[in-house]
Formats: sequence, C-alpha cells, structure tokens
Amino acid sequence: MSRETTLTLAKRECAKYGVEADFIMDTSLPSYEVRAMAGRLVIAAPNDVELLYGVYACAETYGGYTFFEPGRDIFAPERVMKELPKQNGVLLPARRPLLKIRGFIQEFPFGDDTAIIFDWMAKNALNYLLVWMKYYDHLSDEMKEYARIRGIEIESGHHNFNYWIPGSKYAAPHPDFFAMIDGKRISPSGNAELLLSEQLCTTNPELRAEIVRRMLEYGDEHPEIHTISLTPNDGFGWCECPECSKFYDRNCKGDLYSVSTHVYKADRIYHDLVRDIAARLHAARPSLKLTFTSYVNYCRPSKGMTLEPGMAVHMAPYWHCINHALDDADCPINSHYAADLLAWSGVKHGGEIYVYEYYMGVNFYLSLPMVHFHEMFREMRWYVAHGVDGVNTQFHVSHWTVYGMNYYLMARAARGADEESTITDMFVRLFGKDAEVARAFYRAVKKVVLSVGKCHIPYPRSLFSRTKLEDYKCLYTKAKDLLALQPSDALRKEIALWMEFMCMFKAFFDLNQQHKATESDAQTLLDWIHNHRDTRLFVHDRFDMYFDEVKTLLREGRPWIHFGIDWEDAIILREEKEYFGK
Repeated sequence: MSRETTLTLAKRECAKYGVEADFIMDTSLPSYEVRAMAGRLVIAAPNDVELLYGVYACAETYGGYTFFEPGRDIFAPERVMKELPKQNGVLLPARRPLLKIRGFIQEFPFGDDTAIIFDWMAKNALNYLLVWMKYYDHLSDEMKEYARIRGIEIESGHHNFNYWIPGSKYAAPHPDFFAMIDGKRISPSGNAELLLSEQLCTTNPELRAEIVRRMLEYGDEHPEIHTISLTPNDGFGWCECPECSKFYDRNCKGDLYSVSTHVYKADRIYHDLVRDIAARLHAARPSLKLTFTSYVNYCRPSKGMTLEPGMAVHMAPYWHCINHALDDADCPINSHYAADLLAWSGVKHGGEIYVYEYYMGVNFYLSLPMVHFHEMFREMRWYVAHGVDGVNTQFHVSHWTVYGMNYYLMARAARGADEESTITDMFVRLFGKDAEVARAFYRAVKKVVLSVGKCHIPYPRSLFSRTKLEDYKCLYTKAKDLLALQPSDALRKEIALWMEFMCMFKAFFDLNQQHKATESDAQTLLDWIHNHRDTRLFVHDRFDMYFDEVKTLLREGRPWIHFGIDWEDAIILREEKEYFGK
C-alpha cells in the first residue's frame, strides 16, 4: 500500500472541500499564492506543505468553509464564490509568514482527539507541537506520519529531568544524581504528574554524561524526532550540595513577577548544565536541536549564556498580566517579561527564541475569560521585531468555546494577517448577521476583565475579588440575548452556559468571602460543571484537581487564596498590594 504524501493529501482535500484548483511549484515564493488563470484557481507554492495550506485557504475564502474548531468544519453555502474573476491575476498574494514556528503545547495524552487536532493545525497553518516526552512515547507510528504529512514538527520535551533520569531507575544505584536539600539527598517521589520541587544534582559529571547518553539513545530510537528538550521538573527544589551551591547567591532571590520570591535564582546552575549538554550532544549528533526553558526563577540569560546554533529557548511569560499586551511598558508585570525576552534576543548567536504562551489564561484551565484578540496581533508584531522565531500556546479541545477564538486568531496573527479585517471576518463567519451583537458581547466581557484595575492575572481571586456578581449576570443576559437571535446555534448555547458558569463561580466565591461556603457548595458547582461534559467549556480533570483542594481548604478552615500552597498564597497576597493596589 503506497504511503500518502503531503501532495496527495492536498489533492484529496481539494476534492473533499470542493476546491477546483491546479497546482504550481514556485520556489521563489515565500508562501502559497492563489491566482486566477484561464477561468480556474491556481495555487502556487514553494513546497507541498504550503500547497496544502493554500487548499485550506481557498476552502475558507471561496468554498464557504470555516475551520474554527477541531473536527467541526462550518459550511455556509452563501459564502461559496459563484464564479472566478474574468481577469487573470493574483487573488491571494503570497505573504512571508510573520513567525517561522507556530503551534500548540500539549499537556495531555494523545487520544481520540489527536487526528482532529492535527487536521485543525494544518487547516490553520500551524506547524509545531510541543508535547511531554511521556506522552510522545505512546503516539502511534500512524499518528506520527499523520502529523508529518501535514507539516507538523513534534518536539518531544517539556518538563523532563525525571524522564531523562527517572527516580525509579536511578535513585538506588545513584542517589548522588538527585538534589541535596538541607544536607540530605532527596528520595524522588515517582509522581510523574507533578514532581514539584524535585530536581537533579546538575553539576554531577556522571549525571551529565548519563543525560547525554540517554539523549543519543533516544535519538537512535526515534529518528523522526529533530528537537528534544532539557527542562527542569516543574517547580523549584534545586540542589544545594557544595558544588551546586557555587552557582547560587543565596541573597539573590527570585522575582515577584515570576512567582519565585521565596527561592534564590537558579539561572546560573541551569544554564551551565544546558551549555555543557548542548555542546556534547551537538558534537555527537549535530542534527538534534536542544531546547530549554526560561521560566520562574531562571527567566533571564545568566552571564556568558548564549543561544548557539542548534539551541532554542522556550521563553514562558507564566504569570503575566492579561490586561496589557506583553510589551506594554506601563505594565509593572509584563515589562519584566518583555525585558527577559529582549535579554534573550541580545544573546542570539544562531539559536532561536520561542515564546511559550498562555492564550488559555494560566495555571489550572478554569475557563476564566481571556479576550486577547487585539493584544495578540500587537504582541506578534513586537515579537518578530525583537528576534522571536516562534509562538506556541497551551490548549485543550475541551474548552474551545472559551478560548478557541484566541487560538483561531493566533494562527492568523502568526502568519501576518491584517488585525482588524481578520477579527471582523471571524465574527461574521461565526455569527453571520449577528456579528456586531456578538462582538459587542465580547467587548462587554473584556470591559469586565479590565474593570478589575490596572493589572490582572487570571486566577479566580484576582478576578472575582474585584468584580461584582451583577457584572456576570449582565453578561449572562447579553449571552442569552445573542442566543435568542439564533436559538439552534451550538456555539451560542455554549457561550450562554459559559456565562451561567461565571455567575455560579462568582456566587460561590462570594459565599466563601462571607465565610459561609461549604464543601457541599463546592461539590454542587463541580457537579454542575460535570453535567456539561458534552460541551467544549471545561477541562474536567483540572476542575477536579482544583476543587479537591478547595474542598480541603474549606474542611480544614484554611483561607482559599488559590491552590493551598503556602508560598504561592503569600506571593498572591503580596501581588495584591504591589500590583493590584489592594
């Protein structure tokens, strides 16, 4: 049986979406270009992947289709172009993509949604997927090929100290591979989901040699992989042995904006490890790219750190303010992340910078509003002007109704589409003659979020402590009014449910503030959420995780600040004073 190629896929998709077009290979073009020639559509492109993108662009522009949601193509017959222009000429001019790397960050196992995710990415010209190594191990060869022919590179990485050096294998024979805390080597918990504050003894020369050996072995086992990462386990817990301690200034603590004031900075020790591993890896296997992360208490390049060829940093503005664009100099939070990015840009010596985005809010995927449309386009332009090579965002299909517009617009912004016409077109495609009503609703949502004050980090307390229940009741009314204009529309139904949820979540928060909330109240809200599993509103396992902790806090009579972690709660309370004016 012959293997499908990108070109045969493009031809098959042409037939599927009713696109009658001829293909021309033109390596002088920076991307696909659509032309009218002799009464036919012609898609010219420099390679097969761009031809495929051109097919989908024609399907959306002329064929009546909209590729807004994975697995749910929208077809509007009235948008089908009745006939081509009489004159030959360029219909969709070639445009050099604004960013080379455009993609998703997958924090969940591959499963039934994998194929529709890969399809959606190709339909929206996304070409990169960063996934945990533990999940990549279970991706079938068939799905790897499915991604490849759609032009999607998969990076096997994310937080992975524990993947390269699993405690179950190394703790007994090599306890010296693991961090020393308070004079004692840690015993790795084996909790592969969190591993918070469990790191390695990164200066250990035998450990470094073993990591390189494992990476080369991994490359042999997975020749289809071109990019891997060396990223600490999530959290802190860096080694304090005498050798590792030479890389710390115990008086130099982390920063408030990066949620790390309770620990000292780990940039020097992390970057010393990265430089060494990258040099050894590339000496043995130049074709493997190594990525690492700019995050929490290792945000900026340490002295002497450079981005060499074959290296890329994922710069993560984790706890950023969504009431400002990242480059807004007036934002006391985001201005620090912008400075971090500029610092990385200043040490590029052939390497690359990818921004690790959170266009789904941050932290727990709690479906809080993040209307980030115009800011996203502004940020993309600023990124490319300052040396950024790519943007990837965390996502889930199961909350697409809440954040799907961010994902849809991100794909277009990263390709360099026009801001205003693209946003306007999205609303017309999704809401037809009610586009302005829908847009007014989203402006109202944005207004509520902005009303909290100068800055806002999207966790519940930040939003609900500075807004009123009446705000959400008004939004719920507007959502129901939008639904009433077309009661059968599935998207509008879910938007109304989203606002009903916001009312319920805010009411529960207020009840807690009055010291009246109970575990039963928390469970009632959680049950309501789970009764809507047939929607794309909620990441249910994250709500379970979050509300299990909230119920514990209520049961023990402790304050619900966020997730019951003492140092994080302390930082949030300090942020309220310094950033929020509370």
